[in-house]
Amino acid sequence: MSYIKIGVADIRTEPRFESERDSQVIYGEDFMILEEMGQFTRIRTEDGVTGFMKSFLITEGENRKYKLKQFFDAGQIKLPFGSLLSDDDVSVFKIPEEAITDLNDNNFSVTDLAIKFLGVPYLWGGTSDFGFDCSGFVQRLYRFTGKLLPRNSDQQRDFCETVDSFDNALPGDLVFFRGHVGLYLGHGKMIHANGHSASVSIDDLFDGGDYAKELSSIFEKIGRVGNTSKWTLQ
Repeated sequence: MSYIKIGVADIRTEPRFESERDSQVIYGEDFMILEEMGQFTRIRTEDGVTGFMKSFLITEGENRKYKLKQFFDAGQIKLPFGSLLSDDDVSVFKIPEEAITDLNDNNFSVTDLAIKFLGVPYLWGGTSDFGFDCSGFVQRLYRFTGKLLPRNSDQQRDFCETVDSFDNALPGDLVFFRGHVGLYLGHGKMIHANGHSASVSIDDLFDGGDYAKELSSIFEKIGRVGNTSKWTLQ
């Protein structure tokens, strides 16, 4: 298994640091090495993102058995929410038992999880609580509950089952706009990582304000994540 040595690593669109951040891998998430290219390595992640990572960040390791329920500062490494851990990781980093849960424990509410990240900065390509983009935020929440969604909002939109109206929308549904996605909390409220506030924030979709009107003008769909545990690469 290939992993990273640090808490979060960028995946770039080209093998140079100045290229765009396309996505990220967090500690313990495995990925496939496609091509070693010196300073950079071309990889593919489990959710289908192909791109370039700094080669020195890549290592091999044991199978993971636990997932981290909260950010944890281990001194020599800072581990984001959702990091996947081996027995050695738990021992070496001295992670308390209450901070982790079994890898297969998926009994969590995405809406309860989401609220914990209010104020986390918006970061293009971000998939961790160091910084999220819109689709990285909802993907990370659902991934913690055992459901792997596609990486980008348009892929997520096509993956989700359609809900016909907000009257039938449930907390945990996804609300899609042109180029954007948020997590529905109920009662017209949505939590999302967004450039408008430059952070994870809660907005009222029906308060009549300018931002609500802007979102309404680009609204596309309400989507529900089905029972399938993993998106299959097409």
